Amino acid sequence: MFEDFNEVICLGMGGSYSEMAKDKLFKKYDLFMYQRSLNSIKECIDYVDENSNAIAVLPVETTYKGIIRETVDNLITTKNQNIQILAETIIPVNDCILSKTTEFYSVTGLIANPNALSKCKKFIREEMPRQLNVVIAESMDDSARMLNNYNLTYSIIGTPKTAELYNLNILKEHIEDFKINNRRFIVIGDANTKPTGYDKTSMVLFLDDHQGALLDIVQVFVKYHINITQINSKMVSGADKEQAVFIDFDGHKEDEIIRNLINDLTPNSKGMRIIGSYAAY
Repeated sequence: MFEDFNEVICLGMGGSYSEMAKDKLFKKYDLFMYQRSLNSIKECIDYVDENSNAIAVLPVETTYKGIIRETVDNLITTKNQNIQILAETIIPVNDCILSKTTEFYSVTGLIANPNALSKCKKFIREEMPRQLNVVIAESMDDSARMLNNYNLTYSIIGTPKTAELYNLNILKEHIEDFKINNRRFIVIGDANTKPTGYDKTSMVLFLDDHQGALLDIVQVFVKYHINITQINSKMVSGADKEQAVFIDFDGHKEDEIIRNLINDLTPNSKGMRIIGSYAAY
């Protein structure tokens, strides 16, 4: 499945969760590719859309925020309609205080981007010094690079991967406000997968926004006793009373029962796109 690819695109640099997910997936599938890091989900998907030799590892869902719209919205609008999900993995969130010093009590400054600060407000308020000097960075990678310009009493918010890349000490782990928080990542690329016997399929259906439209769709899944693992809908931008329904369900698109399901769903929708059948995590 991955033999025709030679480049992997990750979201963010400096030990990002996307890079951690890439490491986990590459270990599982025994892969090695040139890595390129980009700054936005759209950039990552556009790159894969224009380069058939590249795959991307992207976040698609978090425990407490749910589906990541930017990923799904851009995935279903690729010019290359064969760009699809090839694999998935789950990474537990572990935001850490990292520093060159080995003593947490000596920390007087913190360098972090606004998103990291907002995720760890409780820890910063309750565990760090009241006179903490906070320096704003653009990204996790930026904060790690900026640390070289400050003395040993400064720290950053990063991941265990950031500590590994920049040779920093992990002073505190799991400082995020939401302790039970995982991120699901997907691999996208121009390829087809084969059934494994424990697969998941992701699709988007475009429906007229009328009473009972979603119920009609769900009843088709009930008819075939197919388990829906996630369903989410949104109004289509620029369309009159049309909604896009994102559905994850058990099975592979090449399974006979899934082919029958798809045939029955077609008359109930204005359009459909299968965005991947892949081994479930």
